[in-house]
Amino acid sequence: MSIDRSIYRDATELAELIRTRQVSAVEVMRAHLDRIDEVNPRLNAMMTVLTEQALATARAADESVAAGAPLGPFHGVPFTVKDALDVEGVVTTRGSVLFRDHVAAADATAVARLRAAGAIPLAKTNLPEFSYWTETDNLLIGRCRNPWDVERTPGGSSGGESAAIAAGMSPLGLGSDIAISVRGPAHDTGIVALKATRGRIPITGHWPDVPRRYWHVGPMARSVRDIATSLRLLSGPDGADGEVRHSPPPTAPRRSWQGCASAGWPSPDSVPWTVRWRPRSRPRPMRCAKPAAPSNPLRWKPWRRWTGPS
Repeated sequence: MSIDRSIYRDATELAELIRTRQVSAVEVMRAHLDRIDEVNPRLNAMMTVLTEQALATARAADESVAAGAPLGPFHGVPFTVKDALDVEGVVTTRGSVLFRDHVAAADATAVARLRAAGAIPLAKTNLPEFSYWTETDNLLIGRCRNPWDVERTPGGSSGGESAAIAAGMSPLGLGSDIAISVRGPAHDTGIVALKATRGRIPITGHWPDVPRRYWHVGPMARSVRDIATSLRLLSGPDGADGEVRHSPPPTAPRRSWQGCASAGWPSPDSVPWTVRWRPRSRPRPMRCAKPAAPSNPLRWKPWRRWTGPS
């Protein structure tokens, strides 16, 4: 397999190639680092590139493959992180000069869960200050540009992520969304992203964390299957984000249990009562209030059909 082509493959395929020893994690990592050196000066998508740390982790990933150790679904695959999410020991600028020296003490929950699945942090990506804008620009490193047309924006606030993935600098990333911040950039650069329902993915380690109930951490990638795998890995309570209490299984039926068994749905007895769906009784129709009589009762003729202004 051509190493140069690896930058255009999705995370699922890269993990399979690494698992079957058709390519090493170090080779994949070097290919993406070379791509960053090639195109990032024009796109300005990266805040911090973790070159030495990423290569060291990739070497350890190859040793695990050689030893026959259990491998995660994204073993050896690089991923990038919007610079609003913490990576342990790495500066999290949050797009602001106020935090240019802020070093994270621990991984954000989403970052830790991708690490646990074998993925390797590659870089922190560009964002507007505090993530509050629909374009990606700040006073630290400046404007991020769209890889399809450098005169256009990659969107925001996860514009650095979308530009990096679309340009082949990363196969997988973590963004965040309060209004359109993963979906808009994905649209602007032709990739895939998901704003998961609040309560599925913890935002622990993301800043800002207020208004807490409206922020969402979302995966960004080049394929739908990568997004689906990421959602399964990222979902569930972490004991810190109180908004994430449980994650109903994606196979839970929405309408009726009848006829579900033949379609592969679980039976009601196999699903916890806390996530069962029960149809509500038909609501009573609303009654419209009678219109109030006008101040001049002589003109009030409810039996007369309206034919237009007189």
